[in-house]
Amino acid sequence: MKKMIALTMGLSMSLSAQAHMLWLERGPNAQTYAFFGEYSEQLKETQESALKSFNQAKLVQAKKIFSPQLQQDHLVYATQDQADVKLSHELIYGESLLSYHAKAGRQHLKAESALDIIPAQRNSNTFTVLYQGKPATDLEVTVFSPKYWLKKYITNSQGQITIATPWKGQYMLEVAKELDQAGTFNQQAYKKQYFVTTLSFVH
Repeated sequence: MKKMIALTMGLSMSLSAQAHMLWLERGPNAQTYAFFGEYSEQLKETQESALKSFNQAKLVQAKKIFSPQLQQDHLVYATQDQADVKLSHELIYGESLLSYHAKAGRQHLKAESALDIIPAQRNSNTFTVLYQGKPATDLEVTVFSPKYWLKKYITNSQGQITIATPWKGQYMLEVAKELDQAGTFNQQAYKKQYFVTTLSFVH
């Protein structure tokens, strides 16, 4: 069951939550680390600010559910091997419903969120962006390299992009979509929906 957690007052109103992303990194001990902030700038929110809004977010790996251990600028999940992991969380910010979905790994080939990024094949550099299970065309995908170099791609008529991976290390893909669609979430009204999805992998 999804649970709404309001953003804390520690989040400065000058900081747009829509500009942030939730992302995952795998540690050398097979644990998973979750961060919230600006990846390219390595700006990481803390327990004194917006990260606190994710403290109840559950991570899934191979149908197992993990609760986080809380750290100052990240969450730690005691995952046990290198199988793909995913973390989803929704919250209300102002008049918007924000839906964050983060994944690590290139093994799983099925969409698991409203806006998702899936590899065309296992360990492929070709990815398909799906919205509501259908290819999302003409959508911008930002790719961050291990050197925090970034490049923007536009999905083709099949919702796909093929990225370059010139360096060894972690790559991060980010895609976002905004909808002028009103509704209610946990009995709280919103006027817009904003989806942000990330996928990380080590090349």
